[in-house]
This record gives sequence, C-alpha cells and structure tokens, in this order.
Amino acid sequence: MSEGEVVEQLIGYMSLLLLGVSIIFTVVSTYIVALNYFVGDAQFIARLGAFAFVSLILLLLLVVMLGAESTHAALIARLAEFEASGEISAAGRGALENARNGIDGLVRILLWLGMVSVFAVLGYMTFIHRWKPDIVNVALQSKRAS
Repeated sequence: MSEGEVVEQLIGYMSLLLLGVSIIFTVVSTYIVALNYFVGDAQFIARLGAFAFVSLILLLLLVVMLGAESTHAALIARLAEFEASGEISAAGRGALENARNGIDGLVRILLWLGMVSVFAVLGYMTFIHRWKPDIVNVALQSKRAS
C-alpha cells in the first residue's frame, strides 16, 4: 500500500468517525423525543424494551467504531514504516504528528466519555425522570364549524 493510499484511507477513517458521531446524535435525539411523547409515560417493561433497543443500536455503532480504530492503528503503523525508510511526504508526516502528539488519543477519550455519558443520561431519562409531555392539545375543526 502506497503512502498516498494510506493517507486516503486515514481521511476515510475521519469521515467514518464523523458519520458515526452524527448517527449517534440522531439516534439519541430521536430517543429523547420518543421519551417525551411516548416512552416516558409507558410501563416499565416498555421503557426497558425501548432502552434495550436504543442500546443495541448504539453498541453496534460502537463496535463498528472499534473496528475502524484498529484499522486506523494499522494505517498509522504503515506510515511509521514509510518514515523509517525515509519515504514520507508532508501529508504522511502530518498524520503521524496527530497520532504522536495525542490528538488521536484525545479524540478517542472524548468519544468514550461521550458514549458513557450518553448511556448514563439515557438511563436516567428512561428509568428515573418522570416525564410530563410537552403536548399541546389542538382540536381540529372543519371550516363549516367555524
């Protein structure tokens, strides 16, 4: 694999990471809306089922991201091989700097903290918080009635 292909794959990894974060945001936002309008008033078993379902989705995303993380580590190792042989370009050096200066590690830590926080908050919102839905009752009338 050439250095250009490695750098291209690393850029793809960053795109996958951002896509994963946006999917997590979408899933969590949708679940919070469901809590507000449907799940928050449901029986315990229904809330447990809803939490299990959203947990399954988030865990699947986490597993995909863990797989991508191991691929990322292998790509960084390949760039280190290019550096050792003296055949590395500025783009490759930049990617290695991110890995060596802790930027990649910081992103990883923030993702883990975010996921743990999401599970804790969703657990609280599902099982402890008592929801009062923000529903405004609107009566629909035909034009003849007015």
